[in-house]
Amino acid sequence: MRHKTLKGILTLIALTLICIPAVSAQDDAPQGILVQSNPQGALVTLKGGVTVSGVTPAQFRQLLVGTYEVVFTKDGYETYTTRVNLDPRLQSQLSVDLSPKRRWKAAMRSLVIPGWGQRYTNQNTKGLAFSVLALGSVAAFLIAEDNYSDNKDDYDRLLTRYDSVATHGTIGELQALQPRLDEAQADAYDAETFKQITLGGVIGVWALNVLDAYIFFPDRRESFNVKGFTLAPDADLNHVGLSLTKSF
Repeated sequence: MRHKTLKGILTLIALTLICIPAVSAQDDAPQGILVQSNPQGALVTLKGGVTVSGVTPAQFRQLLVGTYEVVFTKDGYETYTTRVNLDPRLQSQLSVDLSPKRRWKAAMRSLVIPGWGQRYTNQNTKGLAFSVLALGSVAAFLIAEDNYSDNKDDYDRLLTRYDSVATHGTIGELQALQPRLDEAQADAYDAETFKQITLGGVIGVWALNVLDAYIFFPDRRESFNVKGFTLAPDADLNHVGLSLTKSF
């Protein structure tokens, strides 16, 4: 009887010793979510029950439960958004490849809306300037178009009256009407000329805005090349420096 009791006690101790490391290992297991991006150094924001932010690679160990929207932003790269379901008992990992912004995308945006391509590359002041210039030139064209339409209508009415007088009136009436007709024609011609100038302004501002978005697209990695040697900036989270390469 004592033998069985001693055996039972030893068995219980052995099971306890086996379970304790297992529980400890489970308690020590990493929890939360590890977020990485290529390239590194992107601002990542998790929006859900709470909002937390960090710079990749980022380890979030907060008690995050449920569905979260994850937004990656980095200068020179497209904003990336996704959703994840988080369980605080489990370790999650999220890794994304960020797409660099493209020169042609900036130009196409500016072709649609002046200044949009500049804002796409975070040149907000320049983008605002082009938007204001475009709005101003369009407004000037619309005013010129309305003024030309009024002057053209006045000239057409006088011309119709002149033709009627020429058919049924006298020489004196024609001579009295001729200066007014000439003046109306000159006013209509001047109004049309001004309308064409304002239209050229609209086209010029629009074209300049597209060219600016394409030609002055900000390259984030400028390099200097001399006789096969290329000198370019090299930076990550741990260091900033220059890299020198040789082409053969």
